[in-house]
Amino acid sequence: MNLIMRSARLGIAAFALLQLAAATSLAQLLRPTASADGLPEASPAWKQQLVENAKAPVKVVEFFDYQCPFCAATIPALEEALRSYPGKVQLVLKNMPLSFHHDSMLAHQAALAAGEQGRFWEMNALLYANQKKLKPEDLFDYARRLNLDMALFQQRLETGYYKPAIENDLAAAAELRVTGTPTFFINGERLDGRQSADRLRRAIDDALADPHRAVSLPKSRQPIGLAKDVDLSRSPVRGSKEAPVTIIEFSDMQCPFCGKAAPTLVELMAQYPGRIRWVFKSFPLPFHSDSELAHRAALAADRQGKFWEMHDLIFSDQRNIKRDDLLRKAQSLDLDMARFAADLDSEDLKQRVASDFNDGLRSNVTATPTFFVNGKEYSGALSLNQFRAIVAKDLPAGAAGRFADVPGEKQSEISIGDSNSPITLTWFSDLGSSLTVQATLQLRELLKTHPGKIRLVFKNCPLETHPGAIRLHEAALAANAQGKFWEMHDLMIRNPERTDKATLLSYASRLGLDLARFEKELDGDQYRRIIDQDLKEARSRDVNGTPVFFVNATRIDGLRSQQVLNTLVESELARGLVASSGKP
Repeated sequence: MNLIMRSARLGIAAFALLQLAAATSLAQLLRPTASADGLPEASPAWKQQLVENAKAPVKVVEFFDYQCPFCAATIPALEEALRSYPGKVQLVLKNMPLSFHHDSMLAHQAALAAGEQGRFWEMNALLYANQKKLKPEDLFDYARRLNLDMALFQQRLETGYYKPAIENDLAAAAELRVTGTPTFFINGERLDGRQSADRLRRAIDDALADPHRAVSLPKSRQPIGLAKDVDLSRSPVRGSKEAPVTIIEFSDMQCPFCGKAAPTLVELMAQYPGRIRWVFKSFPLPFHSDSELAHRAALAADRQGKFWEMHDLIFSDQRNIKRDDLLRKAQSLDLDMARFAADLDSEDLKQRVASDFNDGLRSNVTATPTFFVNGKEYSGALSLNQFRAIVAKDLPAGAAGRFADVPGEKQSEISIGDSNSPITLTWFSDLGSSLTVQATLQLRELLKTHPGKIRLVFKNCPLETHPGAIRLHEAALAANAQGKFWEMHDLMIRNPERTDKATLLSYASRLGLDLARFEKELDGDQYRRIIDQDLKEARSRDVNGTPVFFVNATRIDGLRSQQVLNTLVESELARGLVASSGKP
């Protein structure tokens, strides 16, 4: 096994650079240059010139994350290095908010929204200086301090206007097998992790000395696909062997990215019951000292029919996977401990882990997690929405059309239209948003244009950027209990800023509701569970703003023209007709 581990590619070893200790004196490194009024200095001309210098012989491309301490710690070195080459370097920033940095995606959108108003660098400095304060209310505070047009800034964040641009950068990162931040490409030379000014200067000097070296981003490695002779007969499997989609995962039980991917795959399978087969292959990375034993422990549990139970225990507690920890986990699963201990150190299981690892190397796996979805390679901790888009391509026509029900959904579902309609339009809405009125008008026009063809399902998605919105949703659900959801909905969205109890009671009175019951339910937070349930579903589907619509499986972020909505609905209807006719 050790011999096989030593044969791992240098690309795997390079991944260890991302685990360097945090920088000392971080507070000093994070502090942006400030003017007399305490705000970051006006956009430095030299930085703007760096970005615009498209004809420069050297391109420094950085994949970065606003919540990453290593990115922040590298800023002084990067600026020191780039100042040394006036007119010779272009800086290209690539957004890479990592999935486990929960506030980072919105922070990147805030920076781009500020850039639209000419204040990118100022917002960039504030975000790096306040990495622990990137909640929506913090971002709006920074925007106000920078005197941005708040209505425009808010609209960009609420609609996810810049999210597609960020997702394009994330796709580029995946193609280039970038799994951590910061990662630099300097005329094609890759540098992973925090860098010194000297190291950056050497790479720039090398690029200048070789004018024939490619200036653009290197082309991504062309995957060779899963090796043809990979044996899956002894691999643990979740799901039906008849499933149309097979996901083969090469995983490391000590890898945090694999830990993030595991619950995503569980949720994916729940949403596509009977349609996905998940096959597990061991790929313990050499620098994760406890990983190989953890993989053997899972396989030892497999011999007693409990691989996936041990798999889930290990990934839920990755910091405690020493031998004694694994023995305790096995005991909690009521395993035969004498048999488990013997299997844990057996040569057979050591060879099974080694065989999986070798299969990964022959399939050009260099990092974890790596997935082969019906033979096509994908790497990194993909989001649920990314997995859904990948899986949808390989499912039979119509099989990906509906999002699986969540527990309790039917009893609380608010919808318009027949449940047998060919189209289910799921609407994630925030009653505190000024955009909800237009979204409502567009959807009602859509229902009118396509009578009997659409079932509209309303989902509660009050955003943190609207502190009073959750109160509006509770009032709407209290009205729903008395058969007046849409009437209350229409009254509230006209003045979404009015969330006080007196106003809500006045609406209830106008609708002829039982006021005593309405007030009691409103004060008792009786409908918070339903709202939390919808918010959980929103998170699982990567919904970060409103409005967001799912027309069957097709997603639309933000407001679109009526023509776009009509075209999409007509396309879905046509697809359904083709599927039902059996024609290709």
